Amino acid sequence: MTQALGMAPGLNSLVVYVGSSDTAMIGAMTTHSPLPTTIGCSWGWTPVDPNALNPYFQKMAAQGQSFFAASGDNSTWKATGNSEAWPADNAWVTSVGGTDLVTASAAGPWASETAWADSGGGISPDGIAIPSWQQLSGVITSSNKGSTTLRNGPDVSANANFTFYVCADQMACTANEYGGTSFAAPMWAGYIALVNQQLAQSGKSPAGFINPTIYAQNVTSSYAADFHDIVSGTSGSYSAVKGFDLVTGWGSPNSGLIAALTASAPAPSFNLSASASSVSIVQGASGSATVTTAATGGFNSVVALSVSGQPTGVTIGFSPASITGAGTSTMSISAASTVAPGSYTLTIKGTSGSTVKTATVTVTVTVPPGFAIAANVTAISISRSSGSGKVSISSSVTGGFNSAIALSASGQASWTTISFSPASIAGAGISTMTIAVSRTAALGKQTLTVTGKSGTTSHTATVTLTVTN
Repeated sequence: MTQALGMAPGLNSLVVYVGSSDTAMIGAMTTHSPLPTTIGCSWGWTPVDPNALNPYFQKMAAQGQSFFAASGDNSTWKATGNSEAWPADNAWVTSVGGTDLVTASAAGPWASETAWADSGGGISPDGIAIPSWQQLSGVITSSNKGSTTLRNGPDVSANANFTFYVCADQMACTANEYGGTSFAAPMWAGYIALVNQQLAQSGKSPAGFINPTIYAQNVTSSYAADFHDIVSGTSGSYSAVKGFDLVTGWGSPNSGLIAALTASAPAPSFNLSASASSVSIVQGASGSATVTTAATGGFNSVVALSVSGQPTGVTIGFSPASITGAGTSTMSISAASTVAPGSYTLTIKGTSGSTVKTATVTVTVTVPPGFAIAANVTAISISRSSGSGKVSISSSVTGGFNSAIALSASGQASWTTISFSPASIAGAGISTMTIAVSRTAALGKQTLTVTGKSGTTSHTATVTLTVTN
């Protein structure tokens, strides 16, 4: 408590969380009102499942909270015992290591800093995968001996040597008797409270989970202005080296860090996107697309969804009709059977206050799969002496129809025989209908009905047969 207040004496409030379980305490931190924007954790413990509390830490990151965990005071991390790493090796918290700070004078400016001999750190013994921000080029090197597959820590550091003035348990205060990363973590929480103060004055959201930001900045030339790079000292299996290391992380904050964090923090806003740039729908059917909002700068307001550009007969709905912060909504699209085939550009609009973002989806309405048949002639004359004639039966298709169409004929007299070659057509094609009449056939006309059938769908064409001598 004294370290956080000493770093940020103008804090509006300071809350201590006490509970019967880690889930109860961490969970309460994500729902308490007012929401604590910076949290310092000086404890370490062995969880049953190192990933069980991830939803809470991820929620903190999503709603602009910064969680700083002491990296421990027993050198190189182990899965259990006094050197246990958790929660400092969790990928959603900022792990704070220790340094030995020297100032130019009592309460004077920074003079030098070395790695604290007991600073906790190393490679995650809980098997936590390396996060994306530690995979940036220049973070893990042969010098720092970090892992390219597992989480490395700590991320940052602050003074942890036995140089603190401590008042506790309603007893006399002591000087230079206590130390550890348990002091460094709340100091970082207080420091980021100062950052948040400037962000609030600029109308911006809190800094939140700072790891992605500081790692990206520290692999550039801005590193020297933002952090004191600790390059000497050893703790356990690792040593402080130039740049990131597994004893002090990136080091302690330098004068430029507040400006860097306040400049890099975006104003609360959101982006809108659709899961598909185009959706194809058959006349009389429906389709859907997922609309997603991505929040930036801690945005957590309601985004109302609407759409324009749809033709008459196309009905669109959203479920839900609005999204709070980051989330998704299903856009359902229904096309009546009367909608003209073609492509239509829909503009999806997300509105939150005066902020409007758009995304487009092209809806292509197609005709349903189907077919028709036709004869190349409407009438044919066959003499009893010649005995036969031929008619071409063709099929045309729509909507990508490609099924078999079985052909048959009706209406012929008993002395007339009809056959098809082939007997069926797959999709679009042609079959030859042969009509044979006997020498004793009656003279006159017959109306022949040719039927094409596929499944339960059938279509017909007619041919008039005239039998002559």
